[in-house]
Amino acid sequence: MIHSNIDAETQAGIQILGKIDDFFKQFSIATFLHRFGIKKRHGHGVRTLIMAIFTLPFLEKNFFRGIVTNDNVSFGKDAAYEVLKGSRSNWRRLLLTIGMKLYHFFNRLTDDDREFVLIADDSPYDRSRSKSVELLSRVWDHSNGRLIKGFRMLTLCWSDGVSWH
Repeated sequence: MIHSNIDAETQAGIQILGKIDDFFKQFSIATFLHRFGIKKRHGHGVRTLIMAIFTLPFLEKNFFRGIVTNDNVSFGKDAAYEVLKGSRSNWRRLLLTIGMKLYHFFNRLTDDDREFVLIADDSPYDRSRSKSVELLSRVWDHSNGRLIKGFRMLTLCWSDGVSWH
Protein backbone atom coordinates (compact mmCIF):
# COMPACT_ATOMS: atom_id res chain seq x y z
CA MET A 1 0.00 0.00 0.00
CA ILE A 2 1.26 3.49 -0.79
CA HIS A 3 0.42 4.80 2.68
CA SER A 4 2.33 2.14 4.64
CA ASN A 5 4.41 4.64 6.60
CA ILE A 6 1.41 6.78 7.64
CA ASP A 7 -0.02 6.29 11.12
CA ALA A 8 -3.34 4.48 11.64
CA GLU A 9 -5.31 7.70 12.27
CA THR A 10 -4.24 9.16 8.93
CA GLN A 11 -5.01 5.90 7.12
CA ALA A 12 -8.49 5.90 8.66
CA GLY A 13 -8.91 9.49 7.45
CA ILE A 14 -7.89 8.47 3.92
CA GLN A 15 -10.43 5.62 3.99
CA ILE A 16 -13.15 8.00 5.16
CA LEU A 17 -12.29 10.47 2.39
CA GLY A 18 -12.49 7.65 -0.16
CA LYS A 19 -15.92 6.57 1.07
CA ILE A 20 -17.22 10.13 1.09
CA ASP A 21 -15.88 10.66 -2.42
CA ASP A 22 -17.73 7.50 -3.52
CA PHE A 23 -20.91 8.83 -1.87
CA PHE A 24 -20.56 12.17 -3.70
CA LYS A 25 -20.12 10.34 -7.02
CA GLN A 26 -22.90 7.78 -6.52
CA PHE A 27 -25.48 10.38 -5.48
CA SER A 28 -24.34 13.12 -7.94
CA ILE A 29 -23.80 15.71 -5.21
CA ALA A 30 -21.74 18.01 -7.47
CA THR A 31 -24.60 18.16 -9.99
CA PHE A 32 -27.07 19.08 -7.26
CA LEU A 33 -24.75 21.74 -5.86
CA HIS A 34 -24.65 23.41 -9.26
CA ARG A 35 -28.38 22.96 -9.91
CA PHE A 36 -29.39 24.60 -6.61
CA GLY A 37 -27.20 27.67 -6.96
CA ILE A 38 -24.34 26.68 -4.68
CA LYS A 39 -21.51 28.20 -6.71
CA LYS A 40 -18.27 30.14 -6.39
CA ARG A 41 -16.92 32.88 -8.60
CA HIS A 42 -13.25 31.88 -8.50
CA GLY A 43 -10.71 29.73 -6.66
CA HIS A 44 -11.35 26.21 -5.47
CA GLY A 45 -14.38 24.31 -6.70
CA VAL A 46 -17.55 24.06 -4.67
CA ARG A 47 -17.35 20.26 -4.60
CA THR A 48 -13.92 20.41 -2.94
CA LEU A 49 -15.12 22.87 -0.30
CA ILE A 50 -18.39 21.06 0.47
CA MET A 51 -16.63 17.71 0.61
CA ALA A 52 -14.09 19.07 3.11
CA ILE A 53 -16.88 20.51 5.28
CA PHE A 54 -18.97 17.33 4.94
CA THR A 55 -15.99 15.21 6.05
CA LEU A 56 -15.36 17.07 9.33
CA PRO A 57 -17.80 15.13 11.59
CA PHE A 58 -16.43 11.80 10.33
CA LEU A 59 -12.91 12.92 11.25
CA GLU A 60 -14.22 14.11 14.65
CA LYS A 61 -13.24 17.73 14.01
CA ASN A 62 -15.25 20.91 14.27
CA PHE A 63 -15.25 23.68 11.64
CA PHE A 64 -12.66 25.73 13.50
CA ARG A 65 -10.12 22.91 13.90
CA GLY A 66 -10.83 21.35 10.52
CA ILE A 67 -10.91 24.45 8.30
CA VAL A 68 -9.95 27.68 10.08
CA THR A 69 -6.75 26.62 11.88
CA ASN A 70 -5.80 23.64 9.69
CA ASP A 71 -2.72 24.41 7.56
CA ASN A 72 -3.15 21.19 5.52
CA VAL A 73 -6.34 22.44 3.86
CA SER A 74 -5.65 23.84 0.40
CA PHE A 75 -8.16 26.70 0.74
CA GLY A 76 -8.76 29.45 3.26
CA LYS A 77 -11.56 29.89 5.75
CA ASP A 78 -12.96 32.78 3.69
CA ALA A 79 -13.62 30.45 0.75
CA ALA A 80 -15.55 28.05 3.00
CA TYR A 81 -17.57 30.86 4.58
CA GLU A 82 -18.33 32.32 1.13
CA VAL A 83 -19.85 29.04 -0.04
CA LEU A 84 -21.90 28.57 3.13
CA LYS A 85 -23.38 32.06 3.18
CA GLY A 86 -24.16 32.31 -0.55
CA SER A 87 -27.37 34.32 -0.92
CA ARG A 88 -28.52 32.38 -3.99
CA SER A 89 -27.88 28.94 -2.50
CA ASN A 90 -30.97 26.81 -2.03
CA TRP A 91 -29.78 24.60 0.83
CA ARG A 92 -33.25 23.33 1.74
CA ARG A 93 -33.87 22.03 -1.76
CA LEU A 94 -30.43 20.41 -1.80
CA LEU A 95 -31.09 18.60 1.51
CA LEU A 96 -34.55 17.52 0.37
CA THR A 97 -33.23 16.16 -2.92
CA ILE A 98 -30.41 14.24 -1.26
CA GLY A 99 -32.89 12.91 1.31
CA MET A 100 -35.18 11.69 -1.47
CA LYS A 101 -32.30 9.99 -3.30
CA LEU A 102 -31.30 8.24 -0.07
CA TYR A 103 -34.91 7.23 0.53
CA HIS A 104 -35.14 5.62 -2.94
CA PHE A 105 -31.80 3.89 -2.37
CA PHE A 106 -32.90 2.34 0.93
CA ASN A 107 -36.44 1.63 -0.26
CA ARG A 108 -35.12 -0.77 -2.90
CA LEU A 109 -33.58 -2.87 -0.13
CA THR A 110 -36.89 -3.77 1.56
CA ASP A 111 -40.01 -5.68 0.65
CA ASP A 112 -42.78 -3.72 -1.11
CA ASP A 113 -45.37 -4.93 1.45
CA ARG A 114 -43.63 -3.20 4.36
CA GLU A 115 -44.81 0.18 5.48
CA PHE A 116 -42.18 2.84 5.93
CA VAL A 117 -41.80 6.35 7.27
CA LEU A 118 -39.36 9.21 6.77
CA ILE A 119 -38.77 11.03 10.06
CA ALA A 120 -37.45 14.59 10.05
CA ASP A 121 -36.56 16.08 13.43
CA ASP A 122 -35.24 19.61 13.94
CA SER A 123 -34.57 19.50 17.67
CA PRO A 124 -32.75 22.35 19.37
CA TYR A 125 -29.31 21.63 20.83
CA ASP A 126 -29.11 23.66 24.02
CA ARG A 127 -25.82 25.46 24.72
CA SER A 128 -27.17 28.05 27.19
CA ARG A 129 -24.02 28.01 29.31
CA SER A 130 -21.69 28.69 26.36
CA LYS A 131 -20.33 32.12 25.57
CA SER A 132 -18.15 32.02 22.48
CA VAL A 133 -18.98 28.98 20.40
CA GLU A 134 -18.83 29.21 16.62
CA LEU A 135 -22.25 29.65 14.95
CA LEU A 136 -24.00 29.84 18.34
CA SER A 137 -27.32 31.67 18.03
CA ARG A 138 -30.72 32.00 19.62
CA VAL A 139 -33.16 29.32 18.44
CA TRP A 140 -36.80 28.75 19.30
CA ASP A 141 -37.45 25.71 21.47
CA HIS A 142 -41.00 24.53 20.67
CA SER A 143 -41.15 22.13 23.60
CA ASN A 144 -40.42 24.89 26.17
CA GLY A 145 -41.94 27.78 24.22
CA ARG A 146 -38.93 30.06 24.60
CA LEU A 147 -35.69 31.14 22.94
CA ILE A 148 -32.50 29.38 23.98
CA LYS A 149 -28.84 29.78 23.07
CA GLY A 150 -27.79 26.85 20.94
CA PHE A 151 -28.08 25.22 17.54
CA ARG A 152 -30.80 23.68 15.39
CA MET A 153 -29.96 19.98 15.01
CA LEU A 154 -31.50 18.40 11.90
CA THR A 155 -31.91 14.64 11.99
CA LEU A 156 -33.35 12.63 9.11
CA CYS A 157 -34.31 8.99 9.70
CA TRP A 158 -35.98 6.34 7.61
CA SER A 159 -37.71 3.33 9.14
CA ASP A 160 -39.70 0.38 7.91
CA GLY A 161 -40.79 -0.53 11.43
CA VAL A 162 -37.95 -2.99 11.86
CA SER A 163 -34.77 -1.16 10.90
CA TRP A 164 -33.55 2.44 11.25
CA HIS A 165 -31.25 4.27 8.84
